[in-house]
Parts: sequence; structure tokens; C-alpha cells
Amino acid sequence: MTSAAKELRRRLMPRTLFARSLMIVSLPILLLQVIVAYIFFDRHWDAMSDKLVFALAGEINMISDRLAAAEGSQQMLDIVTRAKSSLDIMVRVTNAEGVLEQSELSFQKFTWFSVAQKLQGQLAQKLGKPFAIRPYETDKWFEVVVRLDGKDVHFVCPDRRLYSPTAYIFILWLIGSAMVLLFIAMMFMRNQIRPIMRLAVAAEKFGKGQDVPDFAPSGASEVRRASKAFLEMKDRLKRQMEQRTAMLSGVSHDLRTPLTRMKLQLAMASHNPDTDNLRQDVEEMEKMVEGYLAFVRGEGNESVEMTDLRQVLDRIIANARRQGADVKDDISGRLTIKVRPVAVERAISNIVTNACKYAKHVWVAGRETEDNLEITVDDDGPGIPPDLREEVFKPFYRVEKSRNKKTGGVGLGLSIARDIVHSHGGEVLLEDSPHGGLRAVIRLPW
Repeated sequence: MTSAAKELRRRLMPRTLFARSLMIVSLPILLLQVIVAYIFFDRHWDAMSDKLVFALAGEINMISDRLAAAEGSQQMLDIVTRAKSSLDIMVRVTNAEGVLEQSELSFQKFTWFSVAQKLQGQLAQKLGKPFAIRPYETDKWFEVVVRLDGKDVHFVCPDRRLYSPTAYIFILWLIGSAMVLLFIAMMFMRNQIRPIMRLAVAAEKFGKGQDVPDFAPSGASEVRRASKAFLEMKDRLKRQMEQRTAMLSGVSHDLRTPLTRMKLQLAMASHNPDTDNLRQDVEEMEKMVEGYLAFVRGEGNESVEMTDLRQVLDRIIANARRQGADVKDDISGRLTIKVRPVAVERAISNIVTNACKYAKHVWVAGRETEDNLEITVDDDGPGIPPDLREEVFKPFYRVEKSRNKKTGGVGLGLSIARDIVHSHGGEVLLEDSPHGGLRAVIRLPW
């Protein structure tokens, strides 16, 4: 299959499972209806119309023969009256005028033209006299004019004499039954697809860091199996996260005790180059322990709640300004979203603090988009080379040119920020800033 054909198929195929299931059910039904309708009109309708045309042509021929053999006006009147009451044919006799010519058959019935041609052939075969088929005053009537002994005999007939009303009943029955079947199929498909939709919603919520305590397997056995696998995966991930959090918390707290003793001993010791170097090493280790604890707090069990991130950004910007940073803001809308507020505030604060450390000016912006809430942090600092922008998110990684022990930090700030944002189903990207430094983009899905 060519790429163009694949692209066409991709465009024509419905996107949703419900639409595809409906197409799978509806196409055979519609195809069956078309085949049945074709067989009906090709077989039954043609045979029925032939019989009706044959009968009407015979009646017109019979009335014409009786009128030709009638003796006197009273007998002709009796024939006309009997034709109206018994055969539903109105007959009137006029003086012959000109040459009989066929009129254009402009009837609205979709099968009328072929039926009229059949009637014309039957009349030519049976009458053996000049005649013409003409439209009447309305589309539901037509007339046959027969030239008979210097007179024109007008046979006015309803067009129902040439077609069976059961055809339209049959068509309505086909359409009605198809609609009923499709409606029943839609109801069943909705019930079958609803558990899949619940599973998708639960997986999406869990991917955003939200708990799904009310989710339970339901539906067909395959869907139940997938739902149970999802619940087992969710429980395993939660256990792993809890174990990692407990391990990091325990290690960090265990390290604090000897570090505190070492700090006290160094404080009581005399100052010399060796103790000063040891003191710096202890301070560096203490920062690493604090980084571990911050990382553990980012993995905490904080509940999700509706949060106005505009207020969160205002607090972060105000705190940065109190530290002496030059931060400008451009925030539009309320930026209300369901998140773990303390964790998200820590993530944004880490990125803003990181920008303030290595730049003179920082710009913070927040806006709402169709799919997510977007926060951008720009600075005019030295930036990060493109080939290292993914590396800086690794724990304890530092870009040596700008991040060293004197500037502080142990390389966990961006790692914690991305970990928190990822736990909400979002993403953190690093780009070139229009101000010459680095741009950090945080996107949180609704």
C-alpha cells in the first residue's frame, strides 16, 4: 500500500473506538439493505409493474372496444360510469383535434419513466389505434388519449394504477428496521466501551499523580483483565515509590547525626587550613543531605486539590525579590488547576531560584492554553549548551562552567522539579531564551 493510500485510510478511519465499532456494525447492515432493495426492485418491482401495466392497458383496450361498439349515448354513459366506479378510470369523449402526439413525460415518480414506456408498448400492442400518453393537471394523474372513429377518448387514471404502494412501505420498513438495529447496536456498544473509557480516565489521572480509589474492573473479560493489570501496576508503583522515599528519608536522617557531631567538633577546634577544608566538606555534605530530604519531600503523599497557580507564582516571585533578584512577571488568567500545591510550588521555585542564581534579570510568565497550563522562566544568564540540557535533569549533575560549590547547590533542583512535574503528567523543557540566556518551560495538563 502506497503512502498516499495509507494517509487517505488514516484520514477516513474514525478516531474513536465507538465510531469504529459503529462503522463495523453499520456497514454490513447498510450493505445488506442495499442488496435487499436491489433484489426487490430488480425482481419484485419489475414483475409487479409489468403486471399493473398489462392490466391497465387491457382495461383501456376493453373500454375502447365497448365504446366503439356502443349504440347510443346512454350506453356510452353507462360504460363511462362503470369504468369510474369499478376501474377507477375517468373517461370522457371529445371531438378529434389535430394529430395525436406524445407529450414529454415529466412526472416526478422515480420509476415513472420506465413504467410509462412499458405502458406505451402495451397500448401499442393491444389497441392498434392512434393514442398518446400525457400528463394530467397534477403529478398524481395522467391521461391516455385514444383516437376512435373521429373522436378522442380521454382515459384519466391515477398513477397509483401503475405502481404498488407496498414498494414505499417496504422502503420505509427497510430504513426503519436499519435505524432500530443501529440504535440497539449503539446502546450495546456504549455499554461495552464505557469500561474502557473508565480505564483510560483512571490511567490518565494516575499519570497526573492523582489517586483513583473508586476505580474497579468492569465490562468484558478482556477489559477486566486490562483493568486488573492496571490496578496491580498502580499498586507496584506506589510500593516502589514508598520504599524509595522511606530509604532516602532514612539515609538522610541517619547521616544528619554524625554530621551534626562533626560540626560541633569542628566548631570547638582551632582554625587552621586542615580544619577549614574539613569544615567546607562537612557543609557540602550537609547540603547534599538537605538535597536528599528535599527530593524525598517531592515524593511525598500530598493530596491533589484545585490550586490557583497565580497565587503560587506571586509568592515565589515575591520571595525572589526579597532575596534581591530582579524578577519581572507577565501572568494572564487565574491559572487554576488540580495539582499537589506544595510540590508544584517547590518545582517552580527551584527553577526560578536556579535562574536567579546565574542571571541578572529573570522573567516569569504564565498563561492558559487549550491543552495545558504553561509557565515560562527566562533569564539573561550564561545559559546551558543544547547538548547538556537533558543532562542537567539528572540527580547531582552540574554544569561546571557556571555551577560550582561557591554558587551553591548539589545538582538536585532541576531533577526534583522535573520529577514533580512528570508526576502530574506534565513536562519541563529547556530552550534558548529571547533574552540571551535560558528558558525553562513548564507544562501541566488540565
